[in-house]
Amino acid sequence: MKLIRAIISTDHIDELRLKLFENGAPGLTIDSVMGIGKPLGQLSYSDDKGFVPKFFSNSRIEIVVEDKRVEEICAIIIDVCRTGNVGDGKIFIQPVDEVIRIRTGEKQEKALY
Repeated sequence: MKLIRAIISTDHIDELRLKLFENGAPGLTIDSVMGIGKPLGQLSYSDDKGFVPKFFSNSRIEIVVEDKRVEEICAIIIDVCRTGNVGDGKIFIQPVDEVIRIRTGEKQEKALY
């Protein structure tokens, strides 16, 4: 199993949620986050600190899926969120050793659905 973590523009959350569930995603978590990429394309000026990096509001989604679904889920994220502009975001993929559904004790893929 893998954890897919994506930082995306908040503007795409509703459409992405619909597409993911239409395609059988087991569930997802969404957080509001702030960050800045490199190069530091946006700086703001402060009288006391000079030029400082300007952080941007984004959303972070997290989805745990079986290995065989990683490419499909990433393709959906890219399709919905890619505008071709700086700030479209990034996708990070990490291994997941174990999943346990607290309510039932089910483990691994059974705990996802």
